[in-house]
Amino acid sequence: MNTQKEPAKIGYRDVLTQKEYMKLLVADAVNRFGDAVDSITFSWLTYALTGSASWSAVVFGLNQIPNMVIQPLAAVWVEKLDKKKVMIITDILRGLLVTVLAITYVLDVLTPWMLAVLALAISSAESFRIPAGIGFIPRIINMDYYSFGSGLNRTVSTVMELIGTGLSGIILGVFGIPAAVGIDMLSYFISAGIISFIHPFNTQSPENARETDSETKVPVKKTSGANSLALWWADYKKSMNEGLTYIKEHPLIIKFCLLGFTANAMLVPLNAFMTPILTDVWGQGVMLISAFNVAMTAGTLIGGFLYPYIGRKIYSRTIIVSSGLILCINYAMLSVGQFFAAAPAAAYIIVALVAFFIGASVSVFSSCFSVLFIKSTDEKYLSRASGIHNAVSVSAMPVLSFLSGFLAVYIPTTIILLAGAVLGILLFIVIAVKKVKFE
Repeated sequence: MNTQKEPAKIGYRDVLTQKEYMKLLVADAVNRFGDAVDSITFSWLTYALTGSASWSAVVFGLNQIPNMVIQPLAAVWVEKLDKKKVMIITDILRGLLVTVLAITYVLDVLTPWMLAVLALAISSAESFRIPAGIGFIPRIINMDYYSFGSGLNRTVSTVMELIGTGLSGIILGVFGIPAAVGIDMLSYFISAGIISFIHPFNTQSPENARETDSETKVPVKKTSGANSLALWWADYKKSMNEGLTYIKEHPLIIKFCLLGFTANAMLVPLNAFMTPILTDVWGQGVMLISAFNVAMTAGTLIGGFLYPYIGRKIYSRTIIVSSGLILCINYAMLSVGQFFAAAPAAAYIIVALVAFFIGASVSVFSSCFSVLFIKSTDEKYLSRASGIHNAVSVSAMPVLSFLSGFLAVYIPTTIILLAGAVLGILLFIVIAVKKVKFE
């Protein structure tokens, strides 16, 4: 039963009474733990399988393509489907794909191209899972509680990510790649099992009402498959065109799109070359990768917690510029690892500090960015505008990942990393000097 309470008196403890939402929170936590193990395992497996920084960049780029191409389409499609079933099916599908990865690795038949295709397939399934999960939330929680529910979900998921990144290095180092892949596989199946026990209390959802016209309450006539597809495509194009028109008429949102594109482009070398840089340049093993991810996750957690207090006292442009510069400076620090390769203790301390400040600055930057975007966008167009914005923001990542992979054949990864940091510093200096407005 979902009890009603005055919004001003709602707190984190009250979210615990939302039992169906708590089931989703647990499923998301298990998913996040698996994703944390997966991120390091895929990075380590790619480099172990190929010994190539270029392949690391290619696999990272393939992981981003579905976010740019499939997710905007999937978001429109899953809106009229049973979201619970979509979440269960996609979790099971991802688990099966990881099972294929484990079997091919154990049988020693896994090739770089097979790994790339599996990475693309897993990310494609996730492109359906994400919008289905977001759309499912109003059916399992009283929306007066959602602000705290979202905060609790984010906190628990970040803690699970912290645990996952901490344990992944130990799992890989002690038990090997098959054990890490097996844990990732189980996390998807467990998540699907938990979601199957969720019982939505809000039955007024698109998938339950799709057979009836919302205005006249008259059943909609059945159409053939071809006509249904044509109608769906026409509706999709209309919705997308309205979103594009809205963005064109609002220069501030265009600024957000350009800033998101540039920020993601700047981070491509770090994401693509993290494993070869930490193992080759810094001269350490998989434990340093785990330490980097643990420290960065801790910084993300603290940065996200502190942002509401920072946002009360500091202008948005100042937050964006200062957090961006902190990110770029620490980003550049990763290129000096060769000077500490012979001093493991110093390497771990410096990398942990750098990762912490990278995580904190990214968290503060993205929190500020998200708040500004929501405040600046008409609620009627928020979903479409955010979908287009996300697609534009990540569009730089696949192309630049492939380009980085090509350049890594001829140019040291440290130089590519340093170039990204320098370009980022110049960007944020221009924003400060030009006094670019974000409000």
